[in-house]
Amino acid sequence: MKAKKMMISALTVLSVTAMGLTTVTTGANMAFAKSKAAKVLKTTTYKSKKKVHVTGSWMYSNTKLTRKNHHMTKFLYTKFYATKKVQIRQANGKKVTYNYLKSKDGKTKGYVSTKYVYSQWGYGKYSVKAYRKSAVKELNKFRAENGAAPLKEDAKLDKIAQKNADRMRKEGKSFKGNVEDTPHAGWIQDAYVAPRSIPIIAYENGSQWGQGEILSWMRITDRWRDIGAIPHLMNPKQTKVGFGGMQHGQELYDFAILSHKD
Repeated sequence: MKAKKMMISALTVLSVTAMGLTTVTTGANMAFAKSKAAKVLKTTTYKSKKKVHVTGSWMYSNTKLTRKNHHMTKFLYTKFYATKKVQIRQANGKKVTYNYLKSKDGKTKGYVSTKYVYSQWGYGKYSVKAYRKSAVKELNKFRAENGAAPLKEDAKLDKIAQKNADRMRKEGKSFKGNVEDTPHAGWIQDAYVAPRSIPIIAYENGSQWGQGEILSWMRITDRWRDIGAIPHLMNPKQTKVGFGGMQHGQELYDFAILSHKD
């Protein structure tokens, strides 16, 4: 029986409006600001360099926070090392913490607020095993609510799905699913490439991604999606499922196979 394919595509458009403020400073005000410059309270040097990425904000060239050298939205895909952490009292008396970062190529360096610094490169360590476990669990919740028996994760289907997920990025628009003659298999494929202005920070591990994928396919979080995948996912005749997924920086690729053959 010829395999059925359901392709889900999506386009997200976000617009961001920025407001600029202009301040006129008198000579007296400038003198006051200078006397109240930011001051370092504590410095912690890391024993080994930490791999990190940034999600926005400014980079400052010094701990006085008086000179901005880069806006970090231009470096969302850049690999940085964090070498130390500094606690600073700003001119207004507020305490803040910054990391000193240096890009892998050494060309971009400075201080960035720790609120915008995240561990690891590639936006978190992605676990395929955790992704599959979470996706199966979340999908079976919906099936139970609709009176359908739970699906059982199948190692053979996982393997086939993973091959397809890996191929999706390499082959791009020329990609065509291959279920390797698995009887009565239907599949769902999905891909998302985050724009540089909106980095992926919600799915920092496989568990989050697995749950997020099912919520999206079921139109819980993405109501604009085509409803075509839901009848297939909720089909009571299906008994087995396999998931494949891979993350490359800000790119997510998913492939799921369902079958009712033992």
